[in-house]
Amino acid sequence: MKKPGTLANTHLNFENELTTFFRKRLHLLFWVGFILFPLFLVLDYFVAQDYFESFFTYRILVSITLLILLFVQSKPISKNHLFAISLIGLISCGAAISLMVLQTGGYTSFYYVGMICILVAFTSILPLNLYQSLVAGIIMYLIYLIPVLVFSQANSTGRLVFFNNNFFFLFFFIVCVVKSHEDYKSRRLEFKLRKDLDYYAANLEKEVKHRIQKHEDSELRYKELYDNILDSLVVMDSNGNILIANPNFYKLIGENTAHGKHPSFLEFVHPDDLYHVQDQMLEKLFNQTEIRDFQLRLLDNETRTHHMECSARGLQKAGETIGYQLVLRDISFRKQLENTLVTSFAQLKNTRAATIMGLAKLTEYRDHDTGSHLERIQEYVKMLTEELANFPDFIDYLTPEYVEDIHLSSILHDIGKVGIPDAILLKPGRLDTMEFNIIKRHSQYGGDALKAVESKIKGESFLTLGREIAYFHHEKWDGTGYPTALINNKIPLSARIVAVADVYDALTSKRIYKEAYSHETAVKIMVSEQNKHFDPQLIDAFLATAARFDLTRKQL
Repeated sequence: MKKPGTLANTHLNFENELTTFFRKRLHLLFWVGFILFPLFLVLDYFVAQDYFESFFTYRILVSITLLILLFVQSKPISKNHLFAISLIGLISCGAAISLMVLQTGGYTSFYYVGMICILVAFTSILPLNLYQSLVAGIIMYLIYLIPVLVFSQANSTGRLVFFNNNFFFLFFFIVCVVKSHEDYKSRRLEFKLRKDLDYYAANLEKEVKHRIQKHEDSELRYKELYDNILDSLVVMDSNGNILIANPNFYKLIGENTAHGKHPSFLEFVHPDDLYHVQDQMLEKLFNQTEIRDFQLRLLDNETRTHHMECSARGLQKAGETIGYQLVLRDISFRKQLENTLVTSFAQLKNTRAATIMGLAKLTEYRDHDTGSHLERIQEYVKMLTEELANFPDFIDYLTPEYVEDIHLSSILHDIGKVGIPDAILLKPGRLDTMEFNIIKRHSQYGGDALKAVESKIKGESFLTLGREIAYFHHEKWDGTGYPTALINNKIPLSARIVAVADVYDALTSKRIYKEAYSHETAVKIMVSEQNKHFDPQLIDAFLATAARFDLTRKQL
């Protein structure tokens, strides 16, 4: 059975599929840019009021450009120019941010973070190959680097800040290129495996039907089918001894014929599957239950393992069972393909988690006192959620999938701090009332940004929890929190969980304005806030895991 098609055809089919996918993702990217780019006027209003009017003009012009590009990329004539169209959008966004960088200090401007955000969004949403991601990254870097060097003046401090900004820019550039390259390879491998599976499944079914139709006319032709069918056929007695088997079975186990022997079928079953076969397959079969698609492993004479799929039934004569027929299909190749797909999926999940961590650390990089804050929050949240899952009120709600999603999304809780000025965020002392009111806005900034992105994704995702957490992790059980003074169970559970983890980490961490509290002191403070700041059941879960909190704190 020869597989049709050539390598060139496969490549062409993949590129056609990728082009369709690229068009859909480009449509999504332009909508995200059209919504988010002017949304950051909120940031401009608070941190760059002197330039608000000019920044407003830049952002509106970029949004209009993206809207025009949305129209252009929807036309059939744009099919062969999608990457070029995407670069136009990238350059327009980058140029606008570059102008903002120049107006807010050039060498010392923190608006360069906007360049990184655009690059990360561009490479994360679009299915780029290595060349395309390199081109995009280089263009963005030059749009930032050249104007600053040509049109800005800097002292020694400015050059140091500029060096720091470039360091982080290049770090994210490398991460984005590696991610795009690995995603492209995984996508290409998945396409090949999917086509192989479709081909073999379709042709195997056709082959079996063809042979059955061809040989059902006579007993002689049935014998030919029995001897030449692609599957292994075995007939055994009630003790499991093999009575007859077709040549494919003997070929599978490494023997040419039965040599007059009547070996037991169980002799060829993998030791780890023996109990499974005896207790389930044979027991049901002996009780006259038909078996379908039962999976087991067989060992040949050279102890090589073969993954098999078995269908079996009893053979009747005059109302009595005279034996059992097993049809065994070698699915080793299919298992190999499945394992490869599982590995590819795991790699994609790891890439997604790494990208989310990179985005979340944009805030942490601005405040070096936080140390491994994000990593600790993730571990605290996971421990709390797993413990809370044992409580009667939550046992049906906190599934393993929920634990995985909140573990991933919890690090987005303070992403809105990107919009807080450094003068307030890094102030070496207590904040006054006005400053505190400004920093409280980070929950609204972060929630709004994640809500805008989430609106472009169908169904719920980890961003649903991320949005809830960003909005409400500073709410309090008694209704005295912010931004909306929610009370009790009206606060989303995800935000209540992160609140406990976040406060514990704040208490036990050193800050500019305070020393770190001991674990014991922090626990007493947390307990004193039960029914006030915190959900009482969450404090119970916290106390049950307090020792593990302390161990995790010391390790990280």
